Amino acid sequence: MASKYKILYVDDEVDNLNVLKLTFRNEFHVTVESSPLKGLELIRNEEFQIIVVDQRMPEMTGVELLEEAMKIQKDAVRILLTGYSDIQATINAVNKGKIFYYLSKPWKKEEVMGILLKAIDHYELTKKNKELVLRLSRSVNELQIFLYRASHDLKAPITSQLGLLNLLRDEVTGESKIYIHKIEEVISRLEKTIDKIRALSDLGYDFVNKNYSTNLTKIIEAILSKWQDQLHGKGIKVRLNISSSSDFNFEVSLIEIILDQVIENSIHFVKPHEPEKWIEVNSVIKKETDSMEIIVSDNGIGIDPKFIPEVTDPFFKGTTVSTGNGLGLYIVKRVCDLMQGKIEIFSDGIAGTTVKVTLPNLKAEAANGMVSELSVLKA
Repeated sequence: MASKYKILYVDDEVDNLNVLKLTFRNEFHVTVESSPLKGLELIRNEEFQIIVVDQRMPEMTGVELLEEAMKIQKDAVRILLTGYSDIQATINAVNKGKIFYYLSKPWKKEEVMGILLKAIDHYELTKKNKELVLRLSRSVNELQIFLYRASHDLKAPITSQLGLLNLLRDEVTGESKIYIHKIEEVISRLEKTIDKIRALSDLGYDFVNKNYSTNLTKIIEAILSKWQDQLHGKGIKVRLNISSSSDFNFEVSLIEIILDQVIENSIHFVKPHEPEKWIEVNSVIKKETDSMEIIVSDNGIGIDPKFIPEVTDPFFKGTTVSTGNGLGLYIVKRVCDLMQGKIEIFSDGIAGTTVKVTLPNLKAEAANGMVSELSVLKA
């Protein structure tokens, strides 16, 4: 079975090449080459499962050869062979050439055979893992498409139901109006869940229009306008302190997702009997790291500190007051991860909550590259 696996052995000493090829000719398909440069040419034109190289060679060292080989055939298992006690070569081989094993001369057939078989096992495991990741990626992509379509298909009938309830309200009298109100509450919660599912599907990025902006204030005001009825109904005042710069770019739809989820949480978890309810949104540009901090604070019920590490887990609820689905902060964390940013949550469980989101600058000249990278991460 092992004979199907191909090994390339590069060593400037021809006798060593002949010995290894003769020793393992029955177990493996062994190709030998005395020139590192010609060895690289073979790697460019032929696939090998294992690459074994000697460290001390005239044209380049074994570490240098493995470093180049890794760029060409990333999955090939790399083994360094040397007759010298060179600790630095070992360190370089691990750090630069990413070797699987380090063998010293003179070698024994049983020892090398054992290492080669382990290398084949490693190669097969890596290959299977890549196949599993690819299959998982396809499944995730299919799920994102399903969520996207399902959320849009469900949104229309829910809107129709709310419209019919509004008409029915005028026809109903007495205690029956209470039932209309309860039905509206249930449908409203379902609508919010669908909105969150749609936000998750949008993270697939195939459905998001790439729209870059430097105007954070405009986006925040649009989000606040969406929640105006709830803010007014609960008597919540909003304070803004926004720093902006024409040099700082961000992707509009992703910022909207973050702010929408965080502000919704602040509205939902107000203290009912607090005389002065407030939400404060601040942004600070950090020039030294070319990043922006968006900080949303409130004086709501807060989060028990012991639950803070878990609140970004999907479907986690840290309080019995919560009637939501536990997806809000999970979505925020997903967006932050995709944008190579981070989310931090602070609360003592008494005096409200602060959510700080740190995001990188999507500079105009790098914006397209960032989008590609995000797409790869989600693919």
